[in-house]
Amino acid sequence: MEVDGVARAARTWEVLTAAGVRRTLARTMVVDVLANASGHLSVGAIHQRVSAARPEVNVSTVHRTVAALTELGVVHPLPWPGEALYGLNERPHVHAVCDRCGSHSEIQAAALASAVAEAQRCSEFDLGGTGLALFGRCPRCAAGSGPEPPARRQAR
Repeated sequence: MEVDGVARAARTWEVLTAAGVRRTLARTMVVDVLANASGHLSVGAIHQRVSAARPEVNVSTVHRTVAALTELGVVHPLPWPGEALYGLNERPHVHAVCDRCGSHSEIQAAALASAVAEAQRCSEFDLGGTGLALFGRCPRCAAGSGPEPPARRQAR
């Protein structure tokens, strides 16, 4: 999948600028990394890519920056065992995550809007639109041709 990182970063900065957010080195670096990523990244992976170009930017700065960008709504978390993954929040979507191999894809939020609204009504929780994930099996793992689950690999 080819990623147009320049256009994605520009769209993100349009939103941030309209919100009155100042362009700092850390914000610029994190937005650029996420805009050029073909998937979601952990804070550690974001820091690794940022520090390759700017070693003076430490992991705590990246963590605070990701948290601030998430609060501003331009970055969203993908709930993940151990450490959340983050991506640009360009359009409302829900994540479908394979609980065996960890692969994931995005489902347009509109496709699940009525189901999410019903789940919210029944649970009385505000489910919001970010960080929502549905866990199941990807086609490869459902067919039995995917990789072994992580627990089995560690047990050997």
